[in-house]
Amino acid sequence: MPPKDRVVHGSSTTGRRERRTIRSGRWPPPWRHDVTISVGVVGAGPAGLTLAAALAQAGGFEVSVFDRADDHFSVETYNPDRSYTIDITGHGLRAARHIDITDRFDAELIHFKGLKIAPHPWLRRLGAGYAEERYHGRGWTGSRGDICRCLQAHLRERHANSVTLQFGAEATLVDAGQPQLRIASQSDGPGELRRFDLVVGCDGGGSGVRRAIADHSSGFSVEGADLGNHSLMLHLDQHLDELDPQYLYVLAVQPVMAVAGAINGPAGPADPRWFCQIGFSGPLRFGSSEDARRFLDRAHPLLRHFASHAMVDDFSRRKCLPTGKTKRCSSLVDGRVALLGDAGAPVPPIGQGVNAAMEGATVLARCLHDHRDALDAGLSAYASTWGRETDALRRIAMTVDLSQAMTPFRVLLASFAGYSALTLAKREDLSYVEAWERFCRGEDRVRRTPLGWFLPPRSTAVDLGPDRGHPAGE
Repeated sequence: MPPKDRVVHGSSTTGRRERRTIRSGRWPPPWRHDVTISVGVVGAGPAGLTLAAALAQAGGFEVSVFDRADDHFSVETYNPDRSYTIDITGHGLRAARHIDITDRFDAELIHFKGLKIAPHPWLRRLGAGYAEERYHGRGWTGSRGDICRCLQAHLRERHANSVTLQFGAEATLVDAGQPQLRIASQSDGPGELRRFDLVVGCDGGGSGVRRAIADHSSGFSVEGADLGNHSLMLHLDQHLDELDPQYLYVLAVQPVMAVAGAINGPAGPADPRWFCQIGFSGPLRFGSSEDARRFLDRAHPLLRHFASHAMVDDFSRRKCLPTGKTKRCSSLVDGRVALLGDAGAPVPPIGQGVNAAMEGATVLARCLHDHRDALDAGLSAYASTWGRETDALRRIAMTVDLSQAMTPFRVLLASFAGYSALTLAKREDLSYVEAWERFCRGEDRVRRTPLGWFLPPRSTAVDLGPDRGHPAGE
């Protein structure tokens, strides 16, 4: 286990390689291997850690990653109130291959085989079993903490000479045009100013980097929407021998959406913990444990079958979390600052947040590497290429609007008819734009049948404007 001080591993390359600050829009030509480009990364989640690995692998970058939280190896890998099972598939798999971490994922995460969908309660009483939707590819599941531990260990073993991780450090953007960060810890007082050739905000949906850009840049704007989706976490602790940890289980779709999955337990993948994320429209509060039991019974009897009375009691006391918010930035780049992952394009959870964050990191690293001689061109290429992908992912996520009574029907119809946007988004051979286009073509075919009466109007299905749902400001 790494030490618990703020600098976890790595060191500056100053002294080994010439370090020059690039002050113009032009970068050194690619044959100048004696010049190192400095990158300050705010946030040591999946986006920031994957970016650090991808830049280190490309060579010629000196990466400093800052996170106000503690080292991933010194804290729990999950939060009982908000941790849910994350699958790394398709887009995340592409990123994992790019940074060469697939073998570590094989050894340290749970392998993923697909989805199992529970039958309606009355069909279950007649003996019906789970419908299975196989995932044909390489994939894994785990908590955010499980994934971050893998990425941190990968950086420590492979890239300690070019990547520095500093935990317990608050990094605040001071100037996007001449990218500077103020780095402070609890013991540093006001902290120190550090200038980089490029700063990347990977600090999540509540991004301080994004807020700083919006406060100081007149050309940067953020549009927000809120579907009103909320969720609660239910821990599963009984009859677990009936569940296969290599699958995610859709235990209910109406009147709530309930998806269960496993993450690493204390002994790793062989000792899984089970959680079920229960999503619904609007905030919810239970007056008693009995209210929670009735709520779960209405959703599906399997929920209480897998959760003991003690787990239901805990569930009844948890605070409901908003999960329907999304934002669209006018650009993923402003000056010498780029936004990545949820910092640039937060979307409601549909199993793609970490996958998109990891792939976006590799796209940014490729753009910077391919345009090493021109900073502006590299950043522009990233904003254009990945901006289209995040727009498509946002459209996909917003089809899961739990405030609409027919959303469960829409999701199940798409799944059984073979054009599910959620399934297409997991495919390694499709971009998010291609997944969205295939979904639209599938729905258009259904609209020409009597089933089309049960689908939302075409304009509602596609519209992404700030008036979609309830306005949500920056």
